[in-house]
Amino acid sequence: MTHGGTSHARSGLWGRTQGIRTAELTRAADGGGFGVGAQVTRTAFFLGRRIDYVLRVAAHDFPRLLDMVSVAGPMPMHVTYTFEPDPAGTLARIRVQGGSGGFYRLAAPLLARQVRSSLRKDLRDLERRLTHRTD
Repeated sequence: MTHGGTSHARSGLWGRTQGIRTAELTRAADGGGFGVGAQVTRTAFFLGRRIDYVLRVAAHDFPRLLDMVSVAGPMPMHVTYTFEPDPAGTLARIRVQGGSGGFYRLAAPLLARQVRSSLRKDLRDLERRLTHRTD
């Protein structure tokens, strides 16, 4: 199951989105700080349920790419964030690939719609926060 979304934003700053409630660096990269090998623990809400999971940074090319894979959580997950310069600001894309076994295979059509909807909302919220922020 693969889903994604795209949005324009005027800044590289991240705000907290509706789906993800917390994100915390819980293991630094081998060289220290944030980078390949670092782990981020997240708490999100999806379909009214709390989901706790850990993502490992698989690739990081600031400011263009952040690629993460799950190492703990309710399902396998691969999340890729890309950012590209655009005349309107920055083009942000999120691609989420998830597990396809058991319950997830049966619920794939419903989950696909929900994930797309959630990603669109998160990107709209991010764009709104970035374009209407006050410094």
